[in-house]
Amino acid sequence: MEKRDWLLLALHFAGARGLSPVQLQKSLFLLAMEVPEVQRDFYEFVPHNYGPFSKQIYLDAEALDAYGLAAIEQRGSHSQYLITESGREHLKAIEDRGGFSDRAYNYLSDAVDWTQRQGFSSLVRAIYAKYPSFRVNSVFQ
Repeated sequence: MEKRDWLLLALHFAGARGLSPVQLQKSLFLLAMEVPEVQRDFYEFVPHNYGPFSKQIYLDAEALDAYGLAAIEQRGSHSQYLITESGREHLKAIEDRGGFSDRAYNYLSDAVDWTQRQGFSSLVRAIYAKYPSFRVNSVFQ
C-alpha cells in the first residue's frame, strides 16, 4: 500500500464535493496522528502557515492527476481535489487484494466527513487545539 492510495481514498470519501487543500492536508494528518498502523512510510507533517503540512501530499495529488486517477480543479481562489472513475477502479483493485485496514478505512471516512463540515477557520483552530505544537509557524490567529 502506497501513501498516495490513502490520499486517493480520502478523495473517494469526499465524493463530488472533493476536498480543498486544507481539508486534504488535515484529513491525512488526522489519519497519521490517530491511526498508528499507517504511520510507517506515511506523509511527514511539519508546522507550517496553517498548521500541519506535507508538501508530498500536493506532489502525490499532482501525480494522481497526471495518471488520471484524480482531478485538480480550480474553484474560485483555490484548488479542489477530486477522484476520477479510474481512481475508483484503482481503489476497487486495492480492496479486492485485501485493501485497507478496517480501522484506518473507517477513521479516514470520518475524518474526511468532519473536515468537510468545518469552515477554514474552525478546521485550523480545531487542529491547533488538539495538536498545539503544529501552531508554531502559523500565520493564522
